[in-house]
Amino acid sequence: LLGEVDKLETVKIPVIENIKESKNAGHNMIGPTGFSCVACHNFNGENSSGAGALDLSHVTKSLKKNWFHLFMQNPSRFHATGIMPSFWPGGQSIRPDILDGEADQQIEALWVYLADGSRAKKPEGLSRQSNDVQVFDKAEIVRGRGTVGYRGIGVGYPERLNLVFDSEEMALRTLWKGAFASVNFGSFKVAGKSKISFPAGIPFHRLKSLDDSWPYKSKTNYTFPQDHGYKFLGYRLDEQRRPTFQFRYGDIVVDDFFEDVSEGGEGAKFIRTFSFDTPKAQQLFYFRAGAGQNINAKPDKLYLVDKLQIRITS
Repeated sequence: LLGEVDKLETVKIPVIENIKESKNAGHNMIGPTGFSCVACHNFNGENSSGAGALDLSHVTKSLKKNWFHLFMQNPSRFHATGIMPSFWPGGQSIRPDILDGEADQQIEALWVYLADGSRAKKPEGLSRQSNDVQVFDKAEIVRGRGTVGYRGIGVGYPERLNLVFDSEEMALRTLWKGAFASVNFGSFKVAGKSKISFPAGIPFHRLKSLDDSWPYKSKTNYTFPQDHGYKFLGYRLDEQRRPTFQFRYGDIVVDDFFEDVSEGGEGAKFIRTFSFDTPKAQQLFYFRAGAGQNINAKPDKLYLVDKLQIRITS
């Protein structure tokens, strides 16, 4: 009955010429060297190290292939507040080295691999000997329940800087140094030291006056922040596994990227870059870069916000 009501466009399923190659590619993409699906999803009864999401070994029995292809192309289309990342933003794969980067072939390869169900080759990255997540030469990501709610995305960077991004409100919520995080079933806990927390609330807003309060979610406002024009679109990973978070603010598509940069013997810093894609000129809106009890402006666009230093470069 639901299938008759839920009318969706029909996807052109690609022809798989080499089943073995396709299945091997699917196995690769599921694991930590591919799209790291098992960072959140259980597999064949074994728990993931993250959110404990849907067991992937049952996917092809539970879903129709057409819906699977559409969902994988754009997860936020079907679950606006979900934390499922987009691996094919704009139809372009973030892993062009797999199956020539062809999105439809990659998605079909995932289906072909998962179609083996409980007989599918076990992906790497499922079992941890420790709950502690270590960061080496590439970024590590954990997702699930934490200090910022149920939709936090924790990222540990090789320069020993870490953050938590709130995918529900599309905002940076925590920064810290040192050790990254520990995980438990469906949740994670930040480790390290020098933690800096940011208040809840959306990153951008059009204020009528600088005396106006910044909006935040009340106990009865269940549509926040969608009622302010926000929608999380997922994230994509670069070669160092650093995510670019993407979300919509009204008709503006925002990319939010953090780069960890060494400052030699003086430690490291984040360079945060916003990119905006908009179909038309926009009215003025404000960005809340920080909040604190003591805010002091210094030369060269440097601001001291309690323990945090922020420099505006453009």
